[in-house]
Amino acid sequence: MRKVKTRKSIKKEDYEDLVYYKLKNSRFKQQRLPAWRPVPTICSIIVFYLTFGIIFIGIGIVLLFFSHKIIKLEIPYNYQCKDEPICSINPVTVKENMNRPIMIYYRLDGFFQNHRRYVRSKSQKQLYGDETTLEEMKDDGDCDPVFTNRDMGLNSNISINGEEFDMDDVAIPCGLMAKTYFNDYFRNWTIDNESFTPNEKDIAWPKDKELYKNSNKSRQWVDIEDEHFIVWMRPSGLPNFTKLWGRIDDRDLEKGQSISFIVENNYNVSHYGGDKTIILSTTNEFGGKNLFLGTSYIVVGGISIFLGIAFPLLLYQRNKNEKLKKNL
Repeated sequence: MRKVKTRKSIKKEDYEDLVYYKLKNSRFKQQRLPAWRPVPTICSIIVFYLTFGIIFIGIGIVLLFFSHKIIKLEIPYNYQCKDEPICSINPVTVKENMNRPIMIYYRLDGFFQNHRRYVRSKSQKQLYGDETTLEEMKDDGDCDPVFTNRDMGLNSNISINGEEFDMDDVAIPCGLMAKTYFNDYFRNWTIDNESFTPNEKDIAWPKDKELYKNSNKSRQWVDIEDEHFIVWMRPSGLPNFTKLWGRIDDRDLEKGQSISFIVENNYNVSHYGGDKTIILSTTNEFGGKNLFLGTSYIVVGGISIFLGIAFPLLLYQRNKNEKLKKNL
């Protein structure tokens, strides 16, 4: 009888060659597996475009409907508080009823947070709680061109726990993103002369709150775990952007009520010609007010329906021309 070779009776080198040979000549490697390639027809293309067009327009209408139900109250304060360190905002009348929770945003206009050099100018080590030295930061180049506390342009050399730090030491945190941190503060909120305090907790993404950690408070010029700072360090893609500052959770705003507050006007936007605005806004199941998204769905859906109608018309015209050529 013929002796059958098993894996144990085959040398390791021969077995590896055998496995390689089988893989090399497999149906997958040699592209002999069965395949299905759809062949679009004019009817399937028409159905495809019309179906997706109707779906997209439907989604766009729903998004716009919910977006129009959101109520916003915008309060520009840059020119009103110009050159004043403490500014009292004149009472602003609520034009429509606003149901809780009411989001409080600040908006900056003309600030390009999406610049490549700006986004790269920060130290992830510092933000994650690791202590760093000036030499390490300069070697890494992550915070270029803002490395030291003096580069940061700080008005004081007092850390967040009240101790003095060296102005020529590495800034914690360093970089352009941290240097331009929005530090206006809004306090003494009143509605019809009744005081209330907005909720400033849970305004940052939960994942970001897990990542940002203080390293050495005696050397830090800002609290890295402060949620306002965490919100700022997530860059926006457009030059005009809004960021969440707080929420009104304990009351609704009724039409005709007057709202006012005091601004600690620390953030200077005059050097780049920007503007600052406080926005009070309601929300819905799809988030904040966003007319662009709904409009985009409707536009794409309209283009799809147009193509779905244009294809049969072009086909009809083509067949008509072919018949004329045959008759000639």
